[in-house]
Amino acid sequence: MKADVAVVGSGLAALIATRSLQKAGRKPLLIWPGLSSLYFVYATVDVLGYSDATSHQPVERPGTAVAALIADHPDHPYARAGLDALRDGVALLMEWLEEAGFRWQGSLDHNLLLPTAIGTPKPSCLYPQSMAAGDLGRDEPIVLCGVEGYEDFVPELAASNLSRSWGRGDQSVRAIRVSLPGFEPGKMFTSIDLARSLENEAFRGEVVEQIRDKAAPHSDHVRVGVPAVLGLTHDTDVYQRFQSELGHPVFEIPTLPPSVLGLRLFDRLRKHLQETGVEIIWAAQAHAAELSDGRCRRIHLKSAGREQPIEAGAYVLALEDMVDGALRAGVHAVVDPFFHQSLAHHVVPTERTDESLFKPQPFASIGYGVTDRLQPAAGDGNPLARNVFLAGGAIAGYDPVGTKSRGGLAIATGYRAAKEAMAA
Repeated sequence: MKADVAVVGSGLAALIATRSLQKAGRKPLLIWPGLSSLYFVYATVDVLGYSDATSHQPVERPGTAVAALIADHPDHPYARAGLDALRDGVALLMEWLEEAGFRWQGSLDHNLLLPTAIGTPKPSCLYPQSMAAGDLGRDEPIVLCGVEGYEDFVPELAASNLSRSWGRGDQSVRAIRVSLPGFEPGKMFTSIDLARSLENEAFRGEVVEQIRDKAAPHSDHVRVGVPAVLGLTHDTDVYQRFQSELGHPVFEIPTLPPSVLGLRLFDRLRKHLQETGVEIIWAAQAHAAELSDGRCRRIHLKSAGREQPIEAGAYVLALEDMVDGALRAGVHAVVDPFFHQSLAHHVVPTERTDESLFKPQPFASIGYGVTDRLQPAAGDGNPLARNVFLAGGAIAGYDPVGTKSRGGLAIATGYRAAKEAMAA
């Protein structure tokens, strides 16, 4: 199979790179390796939540903080991609979300502190409209609502933790629970079950009535946090109707992954690419690259029990980490599957981790070295292939988890890689 530009990946970087190529009038081929890391991350776009992995002070202005990071660390992936790529990529994403039927808010000017499912404040740059009322910069008391038989959100735990970190008084954060109409006690529910059920108007009305009775017996000025299950397919309508029927500001809280918010977002964007003419090869692991004269001539996919070569003028490897096959970890070495370069070597595998879960993990910064054009770099700094460009979490030199920057880096590197691929 031949293509103009082939994009390999199943995360936000791959989606941004593909959309950038499509908007520029190219005909990209998206190779989707299989399991997406997007289902296992928080359903907001984090550009820069903390200045480094050891900081406890949230970043207030992510755009300004990224500019300072680039000035101080010229080898950081943000510096390689460039601030313009981040700005233009964010603009492209927000426009795309609106075209695909989503309502999102936020900008590079300000991070919002939003509560997580365990009640910890989390800085977020871009976020669904259905989460905005959770802004911890607001003063209204918060009522966290759980559901009997649903174990992915424990409102009592979240309320206790949030009271300690944000509480504005004894009643500033409270927890309540409601039962679901028509089900026997002891019934267990998944996020998908709840999301589908709440699309039914009569079912939703009975749930709303319970919440209204319990949420504000002493005060009308409260906002209600619920697990992110307000609709599976018609989420915007369900959220707006739920809030209108309840008569209080409502905000969704992403639950344990895979969350409904993540499923809504990334499945819809992927389908939108298909609906607008992008060809996608599903469940195909790319495992080798053929090189000659400093260029990649083709890559090989393992798809449906056979090997399939892909020839393209340029390639964007928009891979995230071990999830979609960007890195192959053995006992001693971490190797990339395309060029078979050793990216890290350890005497024992435990050298890749820290004993404390709350400290930066060495494995998080393992990845490909890149040139100033985001090409994979050899040991001497020269590109392994002039027409291959990298994007996403598999680039070396940063910790996207500790700094809460995975989304922003995916956008900046995906956008820049696409621009470089077109130039190549």
